[in-house]
Amino acid sequence: MEKDVAIDTIKKWGENIADLLVNHGLPLNLALEEISFYRNEIGEIIKEKGEDNQFSLDTFHSITSHFNTVVDDAIQWVSKSYVKGYTEKINHAKYAIDELSIPVVRMTEEIGILPLVGDLDTKRAQILMENALDKGKKYKLKWLIFDLSAVPIIDTMVADQLFKVIAALKLLGINVIISGMRAEIAQIMVRLGIEVKGIKSFSSLHQAVDYANSFTESLR
Repeated sequence: MEKDVAIDTIKKWGENIADLLVNHGLPLNLALEEISFYRNEIGEIIKEKGEDNQFSLDTFHSITSHFNTVVDDAIQWVSKSYVKGYTEKINHAKYAIDELSIPVVRMTEEIGILPLVGDLDTKRAQILMENALDKGKKYKLKWLIFDLSAVPIIDTMVADQLFKVIAALKLLGINVIISGMRAEIAQIMVRLGIEVKGIKSFSSLHQAVDYANSFTESLR
């Protein structure tokens, strides 16, 4: 093949091999060992053909140089494609884990609980928004309790994002109650100047549930 055609063919081959390895959970060194094996085997064939056909030194050098360039490109494309594919797979898995760690639990027909555990970063806050809005609308909730009991601290960006979620839920007609808020989180909200009027807050989840239940019963 011409060099440009060979490079394009090897690129596609490298991407396909990398996808195969990633999808089957196989290590990169498998492909690299295979390429090394074929480099040696084909190198011997080139040597034998060169001797049989009495290639000049220039011709032999041109052939081996082109061959080695193609093999080096193969190693490069398999490696780059493998790292890219593996990284994407890890990110997808991490997203799935994060999504499962922020569940909306339906307690009654109208009341749901969103228990938050561990540190909240901007990425998890985005997943929180998606889950809260999606499940709140799907379950036709009237109340959604954000339980922060197991959240040690959140930064200013996440606190701001949290209240954007609450504002979005209000537009859907879902009332939000916050339970288990720590003093440190409350201080961040005060520093941010976040408006908390109209949002009920309780020190424990039990109190928040009782309030939502009693309010719901009073409307019946």
